[in-house]
Amino acid sequence: MKTYLKKLLLIFPLLVSCEDFLDLSPPKNQLVGEHVFEEAATVDGVFAHIYTGLRESAFTAGTGSGISYALGHYADELDHLSENQPVTRNFYNNSVLPGDSSVDGLWNSSYKLIYDCNSILEGVENSSSLSQMEKDRFMGEAFFLRAFLHFYLVNLFGDIPYVDNTDYRANLKLSGMERDAVYERILEDARKARELLANQGSLGNQFRPDQWTATTFLARVYLYMENWESAREEAEYVISEGPFLLEEELESVFLKDSQETLWHLGAGAPGENTEEGNTFIAFNAPPRYTALSNALLDSFEAGDGRYVHWVGSISDDSQTWYFPFKYRYNGLTDETMEYSILFRLAEPYLISAEAHAQLGALVEGSYYVNKVRERADLPPLPMMERDDLLGAIYHERRIEFFSEQGHRFFDLKRTGRANGILSMTKPYWDGTDILLPLPENELLKNPNLLPQNEGY
Repeated sequence: MKTYLKKLLLIFPLLVSCEDFLDLSPPKNQLVGEHVFEEAATVDGVFAHIYTGLRESAFTAGTGSGISYALGHYADELDHLSENQPVTRNFYNNSVLPGDSSVDGLWNSSYKLIYDCNSILEGVENSSSLSQMEKDRFMGEAFFLRAFLHFYLVNLFGDIPYVDNTDYRANLKLSGMERDAVYERILEDARKARELLANQGSLGNQFRPDQWTATTFLARVYLYMENWESAREEAEYVISEGPFLLEEELESVFLKDSQETLWHLGAGAPGENTEEGNTFIAFNAPPRYTALSNALLDSFEAGDGRYVHWVGSISDDSQTWYFPFKYRYNGLTDETMEYSILFRLAEPYLISAEAHAQLGALVEGSYYVNKVRERADLPPLPMMERDDLLGAIYHERRIEFFSEQGHRFFDLKRTGRANGILSMTKPYWDGTDILLPLPENELLKNPNLLPQNEGY
């Protein structure tokens, strides 16, 4: 036990060494850190650090600093009710500035975790004691996470560095890669991840990404790249071959044992639930910080079960406010009831629907979107023309994924609808708001990242 604890402690210098990763000095403990990768338990400790970051501080966090909250306000899902959250207020007013702490936070939290992924890839590859099966699992997981983090960075900031090593000297001088080049690197990493994870089997839970997560992620990336055939193929593979089912009951979708969860983030401690529950559930009227927008509420069809089960409300004597109620537990319970979900089976269904529609396969596109509608107690869509079906699928994505990981904003952006829709509901919206500004501090440290994004 003492030997194990001693080795586990070697992880911590490695993890803190990535502070301000893109302008680091070489870690003084670099040689010591290599020992972390000689035992599976200590490598798992590095991954635990990554998942803690994803849950608590990165863009995936369910807190006010995560994109579910920030981009919900930036787009048209959430109204901001408080003057005491200036960072969120800037997102809500589409007035984010290069010097805002939120911009630094999204950028640096992502690159710090990318540093950890690169440390794992380099250390595990050079390990002399890990088995090949262990190496494949760890490297597959790290390749996936590196691709996943860069995917959000490129969609938030545009041209970004794709960082694939821990060489601080090289990373000091990195310039941004164009979007298409970043996507090719993302695909390369995601394909490696899927290949390495394919023979790993299931760990018995969905706390760590596996081949099904990697395949769904590939489908998402292909969708964003408008590679419709590949998006369709990957999404249908998950639907037909994966061990997942759409939950029949909407109130079960976000529970910890949901049959449709592909990947969720574990709780920080037994009995803890999600940050989303803490962030969104309102107990007093008026809510302190945020409420669902009328633009979103008015978009629900009559009889949509998601309005009944996924929207909460609270009232005073004169007004009612509505809030996201997908996660129903706030604070501690005797046992953890919910985990923060990052990928679930409804996404492959709607990716397949959209890809089929784009390819002109309208019957198949209708089939997949109607499976999601059926679960929501809605009638099937009638046969319609291609553009009408695509509009219906976009609408379905808006309702199905509201307040989840910025899907609404990214969908508006990738389909070219952001300016037309957000200019109608957001008085300060400008076409250049399609990207966040590059962090001012990063431009000062590394002028190779210039130019700043247009409009800032």
